[in-house]
Amino acid sequence: MGIWAEEAGSGAYPRRLNLQIHGLRGFSALAVFIYHVYGMGTLWAFWPSLLAPSDGVFAAGKHGVEIFFVISGYLITGSLIRHGDAARFLLDRAIRLYPVFLTIQILVFGLGPFVHYKWLTGIRPGAWLLAFVENALFLPGVFALPLAQLNAWSLSFEVAFYLVAAGYFVLWRRFGRWAPALALVVILTIMLVRDGRSAFFIPGVAIYFLSRRTRLALPAWFRGLSIPALVLMLAMLTLAETRPGLVYPATIPAFIFFACIVEGRCLLSALLRTRFLQYLGTISYSFYLWSPVVTYPMKLFIQRVLHGRLNDLAIVLLFALLGFAGSVAAAHLSYRWLEDRAGKALHRRVYAVGA
Repeated sequence: MGIWAEEAGSGAYPRRLNLQIHGLRGFSALAVFIYHVYGMGTLWAFWPSLLAPSDGVFAAGKHGVEIFFVISGYLITGSLIRHGDAARFLLDRAIRLYPVFLTIQILVFGLGPFVHYKWLTGIRPGAWLLAFVENALFLPGVFALPLAQLNAWSLSFEVAFYLVAAGYFVLWRRFGRWAPALALVVILTIMLVRDGRSAFFIPGVAIYFLSRRTRLALPAWFRGLSIPALVLMLAMLTLAETRPGLVYPATIPAFIFFACIVEGRCLLSALLRTRFLQYLGTISYSFYLWSPVVTYPMKLFIQRVLHGRLNDLAIVLLFALLGFAGSVAAAHLSYRWLEDRAGKALHRRVYAVGA
């Protein structure tokens, strides 16, 4: 998918790789995981009071998703233009998304009613089928519908972005640059009013076009803004949770931060190129989707067995370490068998049939 797909050629697989962007995927996925450790700890009452002064830092991890949107705006725009065909582009995105997503969906919908998973408890067959189809079409998130996979709400925004981008591309090819502009403005306005986080695709798109013909060459003072811009963006997004209007100006530091990442010579570049974040970047899609599944039974075990027997700090550390290790293991297998092997096999079969 756009968040995780490489800068690809006509297929869904890598042709050119920006190491800083690849590492940023891993960084963002890790930030979201840390947020979920914090969120689960506070929800299930095992978050230690010792860590309370740094709650804001842990809570800001949720905004790794907006960084994913910026990345997607950049990579997906390039992928669509290189494909040169909207239908083929959307087909490749579907092949990229569904092997992992549907595997987890079948698992959640298959076991959910029996393990009393949230709203699947006691669900009627007709409602079960309707919810399955709605989730398979990535509708929850953009629309107020029951969400089965905890992190999958963001895929709804991703798919909406794919459709808007592909639709504009078709109209542009058919009618020229300006004819579909009004339709694009109307659709974008609806998306931005519906949820301001959609705005974070725009900096990525803008930076793609700025860097399309020539490599970005930023002055040293601009590159020095990379970390302050990231901190400012996260702070503004945190404030936007109670003051929604701040989500839109937060795209400005997002633009500055991501431009520095794309150029690749900022203070964060070396960190993002480390082997650890490169590996997390590779498995980030699977890691992002599998981590709530892996940690769910751990939460139940903590609540029913460990809570009250160990101090909260020990529980959080155990939960974070085991949850991370289990999520990485699941993501590694998922990447190898579902993203890579199954994805490539689907790609070959689909295009062989269409040949």
